[in-house]
Amino acid sequence: MAGDKISALAAGARRRITDYFAQAGATRPNAAIPYAAKGRLEAKLFRRMVDFGLLVEVKQGRFWLDQDRLSDFKKESLARVLGAIALAGFAAAGAMAIGG
Repeated sequence: MAGDKISALAAGARRRITDYFAQAGATRPNAAIPYAAKGRLEAKLFRRMVDFGLLVEVKQGRFWLDQDRLSDFKKESLARVLGAIALAGFAAAGAMAIGG
């Protein structure tokens, strides 16, 4: 299923990004580091992480990982996936009802 593949790709990208910061020790404001996304998926996910507050920018282009926000981000990501699945289910049920 395409949705499963996209979810797996996003989960892998999330792990790569969070591991990058954790392994570099960038888990405090004074340890912030630069980050360059590798591809569009990572760039989009990185921006979402910044908007969420999981990655915090302290100076232009330097970020740190707020590990306290990681579980909240995972829950929010799961809610997005479940919402998409529910929407697809409703669409399929509607198509079946119309088709008869």
